[in-house]
Amino acid sequence: MRRLTLFMLLLCLSAPVSASEPTPKPSTIAARTAGLSRQDGFLPWYWDAKAGRLLLEVARPGGSFLYSCGLAQGAGTIDASLDRGQLGGMRLVRFERNGPRMLLLQRQTAHRSTTTDAERTRAIEQSFPVAVLASMPIVAESGVTSLVDATDFLLRDAAVLPELNNAQPGAWRQDEARSAMRPQGSGAFPRNTELEALLTFTADRPGDGLMGLLPDGRTMSVVVHHTFLQLPADGFTPRAHDPRIGIFTESFKDLSAPFTEPIDQRWIARWRLEKRDPSAAISAPVQPIVYYLDRGLPAPERATVRTAALWWNHAFERAGFRDAIELRDLPVGATFLDARYSGIQWTHRTERAWSIGQSQTDPRTGEILHAVVLLDSHRRRTTDRMWRNLEPPAPGACDAAAIPDFAETVAGPEIAESTLVLQRLAYLTAHEVGHTLGLGHNMAATTFGWGSVMDYLGPHLEADNGALKASDAYPGDIGSYDRLAIEWCYSPTPSPAELEAMIAKATAGGVVFPLESDARWNEYDWGPDAALWLEKSRAVRQVLLSRFGPRQLRPHEPVYSLQERFSLAYLYHRFALLAAQAQIGGEWRTNALAGDGQVPRAPVSFEQQGRALDAILACVAPRELDIPDRIALSLTPTPDAFAPTRERFASSLDGAFDRFAAARVLAGLTLRPLLSPARAAALTQVAPGTGLTLESVLRRVSALWDAPRERDPALADMQRIAQRVALETLLDLAGDGAATPEVRAQVFASITQLAARIKARRGPDPIADAHLRLAERDLSGFLADPSARKPAGATPAPPGRPVGGQ
Repeated sequence: MRRLTLFMLLLCLSAPVSASEPTPKPSTIAARTAGLSRQDGFLPWYWDAKAGRLLLEVARPGGSFLYSCGLAQGAGTIDASLDRGQLGGMRLVRFERNGPRMLLLQRQTAHRSTTTDAERTRAIEQSFPVAVLASMPIVAESGVTSLVDATDFLLRDAAVLPELNNAQPGAWRQDEARSAMRPQGSGAFPRNTELEALLTFTADRPGDGLMGLLPDGRTMSVVVHHTFLQLPADGFTPRAHDPRIGIFTESFKDLSAPFTEPIDQRWIARWRLEKRDPSAAISAPVQPIVYYLDRGLPAPERATVRTAALWWNHAFERAGFRDAIELRDLPVGATFLDARYSGIQWTHRTERAWSIGQSQTDPRTGEILHAVVLLDSHRRRTTDRMWRNLEPPAPGACDAAAIPDFAETVAGPEIAESTLVLQRLAYLTAHEVGHTLGLGHNMAATTFGWGSVMDYLGPHLEADNGALKASDAYPGDIGSYDRLAIEWCYSPTPSPAELEAMIAKATAGGVVFPLESDARWNEYDWGPDAALWLEKSRAVRQVLLSRFGPRQLRPHEPVYSLQERFSLAYLYHRFALLAAQAQIGGEWRTNALAGDGQVPRAPVSFEQQGRALDAILACVAPRELDIPDRIALSLTPTPDAFAPTRERFASSLDGAFDRFAAARVLAGLTLRPLLSPARAAALTQVAPGTGLTLESVLRRVSALWDAPRERDPALADMQRIAQRVALETLLDLAGDGAATPEVRAQVFASITQLAARIKARRGPDPIADAHLRLAERDLSGFLADPSARKPAGATPAPPGRPVGGQ
C-alpha cells in the first residue's frame, strides 16, 4: 500500500503545469447557428452546409439513452458481412461534460447490480470500466444546453474496415477526405435521432470477389447510420431464461447476488406486449408488434411474405393475444434503420447468401425495441435451381444424338416452379421473423414432423418408382415447438409453476429442445430415423441424377448453366449424411433441470449406430460416386465473358469438369466427418460389446481397401478414389494433434495392419498397381516419421446447404 501511495504522489508531482490561457467561452447557440435550420427531436441538430459540420444539442448531460450504428447502404457481397439494413447492437450511453468537450460514455451493462442499494451499486460500478466512445468539442452553449460538433465522431469508422479487411486482409483503408455527412438521410423525432454519413474506403488490390462490385474497381463508399434512442418507459418486467426453451438472451453478471446464488444472469429477449383487456382469455394488445414491408418487395413474393409473417399470430393466441403482429407498408422515404420502423427488408446480392432476423434490445432488461429482417432476394434463384433439377428431361436441341445414355422421360415435375419457390420463401420469412421475436434455432424439430420453422428446412421430397413426392415440400404454418416458445415467452403474468407446466406438457408430447451437441441437432434432415432419411435421400438423388442433363435446358439457355446446378443434385444427400454421422458415437443430450424428469445424457443405441454406419458407407460405393458420361460431358468450361460460378466443383483439368475431383469431394464428405477427432474420442469410451467402437469403425473404413476389385474401368476409378480418401482420412486423424492418445493409438494400429495388407498385394494392371504402391509408400513414410507428413485435408466442396441454406 505504501509503494502504491508513493507512486501516485510522484506521478502527481511530475505532471507538467500548464501556463496556457483559459479556453475562451463558447458563443451562444443562437449566434453559432444563425442561418442554420434546426431539426427538432430527441437530440436536436443543425447542419452547417458551408463547413460540412453537424452540430448536436445536448440539453442536460448525465441522462442515459441508447445508441447504435448500422448500415443504410451495403456492399452487396458475401465476401464481407456488410448488408443494407444491417443493425448494430444497442449500447447504454450518456453524455458527460469535461471542460470544453462533451464525452459520450458507454456504460457497463455486462457487470452490474440488481439491488436498489445505492452504495452497493456504486461499489460495483466503480469496479469495472466504462468506454469513452467520443470526445466532441463544445462550440456554443446557452444555459444548461451545449452545442457540440459531432462530425468527427459520426465520420469515424467503427465496423466497416474490419469486415473489409477480413475479406482482403490489410488491403483496405478509410479515405477521410472522401467521407462526408449525409443530412438527406438524417432526421430527428420525439424519441429518436437518426444521422447518416457516407464513408469511403479504398484498396489498391481489393480482391476478385469485391472488385467486380466497385464502380472504379478500387473504391467502396457506403452509408453508415447512427441511432440515438430514448430509453423505453418503465414497467417492463424481465423474464429469466430457461435453457429448455431456445430464446435469445441479454446476459450479465449480477455482482449484487448473494454468494449462495449464481452471478451469471440471463434475461430473455421479447417485445413488450400487454393485454388491452387483462381479464380476457384472449385480448388484442395495447400496442401490437408492427412490421413494415419493404416497398421494394415484388409480387407475388410480397403477398407470400405478408402471409407467412402472420403465421406467428397463431402462436400468440396461445399466449393470450389476438392479432399481436400487424403488417403495414413502409412509408415512402422511410428507412428500416430508423428506430420507429421494424420490418422486413428485401436485400439484394449477386450470389446466394444469408437471410438474417435482427433485433435490438434494451441491454438493461432484454426488451426488444426494434427489429429488421434482411430477406435475401437471391435465395429464390437457389431454390429455382433445385426445382430445375426436378424437371424431367424433354427432347430438344441437345438430346441423345449428341450425348448418349439419357434417362427415360418421366411425368412431372411433381411441384410447380413458383409453388416451390414461394413455399420456400414463406418458410424463410417465418424463420427470420421468429428470430426477431426472440427465438433461436431448434435444429432437432424435424424429428417430430414440421416441429418448428426455426429449424433449417430442406424440401421434403421422397422417391416413388422414379417419381418424386413433393406434396409436403415445406410447412404451411409454424410448428408445435414455435407455439410452445411463444406461449412461454409472451404469456403476460405466468407463475413459475405455470411456466414449468408448459414445458412439461410439451416434453411429454415429444416436443424437444435439446443441447446443440445432441445427435438430433441437424440441418435439413427429416424424421427421427437418420439412417432411414439417408436412404430416402439417396433414392431422391438417384432420381435427380437420372433427370439431370442438357434436355432440362430451355431454348438458348447456355449449357454451362448446368454447372450451377450439378452440385445440388450430386451432393443432394450431404445433409442426410451429416445427420447419420451425428449418430456415430452420438448421444441424446437434453437441457435438463433438476427434478424435471429428463434424462441428461443417453447414448444412441448400438442398433441405430450400426444402421447409420451401413447407410454412410454405402455412399462411397463406386456406383454412388460415379458420374455417367451423359452428365460429365455436358458440364462445360466457363464460356468467354462469363464469371466462374462458386457453385461448380473445383477442377484440375484447366476449367473442364473433373469427375475425379467431384468424387473426391463426396468421398470426403462421407468419410472425414465420420472420423473427426471428437467423434473418434467418443468412440474410444464405449465399452466393447455395448456399442459401436472406434476399432469397429476403423475396421469398416480400412476394409474399403479389401473390397473386390471393380472390373468396369469407370467404377474402378471411383473405387480407387474412395480408397485413397479413406487412407488420407486415417493418416490425417493419426497425425492430428487434437486427437487423444487413445484415438491415435488405435488409428496407428489400424494403419499398421493396413500397410501390411497393401504391401502384400499386387495390382492386375499398371494403374491399379501404381495406386497400391503409392499407398504403400505413404503408409511406410508416415509410420517411420509421422511429423514429416503434411495433412492432405478435404477437397473443397461447392457451397454447402445446397437447398438454399442460411
